[in-house]
Amino acid sequence: MPTPPDDPLPEPVAASQQKNLLSVLDATQAMLRELDGTIRFWTSGAERLYGWTSSEAVGRVSHELLQTAFPRPLHDIHAELIAQGHWQGELMHRTRDGRSLHVATHWVLQRDEAGQPSGLVETNSDITESLQADAAMRRLAAIVESSSDAIIGKDLKGIVTSWNGAAEKMFGYTAGEIIGNPILLLFPPDRVHEENDIIGRIRSGGMLDHYETVRMRKGGATFPASVSVASIRDQACSIVGASKIVRDLTEQKEREQHLREVQAQLFHAQRLTELGQLVSTLVHEVNQPLTAITNYTGAGLRLLDAGNARSATMALQKIGEQAERANQIIARLRNFVRGGATDRRPEDLGGVIDEAVALASSSLKSTDVRLRTRLHSVADKVSADRVQIQQVLFNLVRNAAEAMQQSPRREVLVATAPNSDDLIEISVADTGPGLPPEIRAHLFQPFFTTKGNGMGIGLSVCRSIVEAHGGQLWADDNPTGGTVFHFTLPRPSAVAT
Repeated sequence: MPTPPDDPLPEPVAASQQKNLLSVLDATQAMLRELDGTIRFWTSGAERLYGWTSSEAVGRVSHELLQTAFPRPLHDIHAELIAQGHWQGELMHRTRDGRSLHVATHWVLQRDEAGQPSGLVETNSDITESLQADAAMRRLAAIVESSSDAIIGKDLKGIVTSWNGAAEKMFGYTAGEIIGNPILLLFPPDRVHEENDIIGRIRSGGMLDHYETVRMRKGGATFPASVSVASIRDQACSIVGASKIVRDLTEQKEREQHLREVQAQLFHAQRLTELGQLVSTLVHEVNQPLTAITNYTGAGLRLLDAGNARSATMALQKIGEQAERANQIIARLRNFVRGGATDRRPEDLGGVIDEAVALASSSLKSTDVRLRTRLHSVADKVSADRVQIQQVLFNLVRNAAEAMQQSPRREVLVATAPNSDDLIEISVADTGPGLPPEIRAHLFQPFFTTKGNGMGIGLSVCRSIVEAHGGQLWADDNPTGGTVFHFTLPRPSAVAT
């Protein structure tokens, strides 16, 4: 035990009392010091707490030695100490090895026989870890309360023990209404059996991760949900309950349904457009012999009419009627599959691309193609038929993915950029083998294809759609390897009203 200087305590404390007091103090994290901070006695507990020995500490000013940070001005603390005879609060200290300590401190004033303040006993307790733990708990509580997912605690009997704000919004029950009640209130009748399975898994130390199910709000409305459950353990590591995270999947399911509907619409539009391109080409080819038949029929009628060959005239009339009928059928079919004029309106290009890329991604799940977008902030609005442009993007992305089947790196980048004051440029770049010149020369011709099962009209349809919008479609080499398809669309301001 360090030896205190002579007369460490004011009279009239007896020598035996002084010795006993110092012995008790030595076991604590304490010091005796003057009001100005000069240390008179430094206990072994203080040595263990701060790292300085008694010989190093005695005679030093404690505030300087420990680099004390006070919660308020020191003279205010001294005034309270003298008026009350003691003061307690929290301080920041620095140890010998440079660590910061947050301590709870208690000062007791010492007076001499004349009643004048002569010093004080300062006792300090390290509360750094407990404060850090409290701060961590507060942060955790803030995270739980601010979470958009419902976070629910329950015991092993299925009784709700905690309930955050998101749970209240999601299920409609306040914490006061649900805590202490069975969690089965949140289960539709046909899902009640799930709770026994969940509790059984938790009791065995297991967990549940992103289990998709159905849960029930106050009032009986049900909604699709993703549920994750983990065990809660006490200080002895015994499982005493479960923490459950519930995510409302209603919006996600609606988005998925919307994507499925758009995908079906795109596939339908694609089939109709490809059929329209096919019919248009066939009409172009068939119209020539049909025109010849019509002309020959008219000439034959005139000749036969001059010869009064009645039966021949009737036959020629039938030929003419059938030829005209064929023309009408083909015309009606072409008009039907075309579906009318392009329905262009101002569209958010980012939304059009995101939806098309999402659809393409869903169709490429079995591949390892990586789809990325890079959207220019200025190239944000176009005048377009949303479905038709998504059809173009879907075709270009799908073609890019198919072109990279044998490539070691499979990446598709869909990007936008201003092309001019009136046009926005969209590009679809792949990392495939590129296009040989002999293929590029025929790329957009109807019925030209390099695919064994292709019709050869996809890119031809894409070019027709883009040109109907007042834009252009073309292909270039990708500087980093592969091919880039570009097409332009007009800005809304560039379209005459």
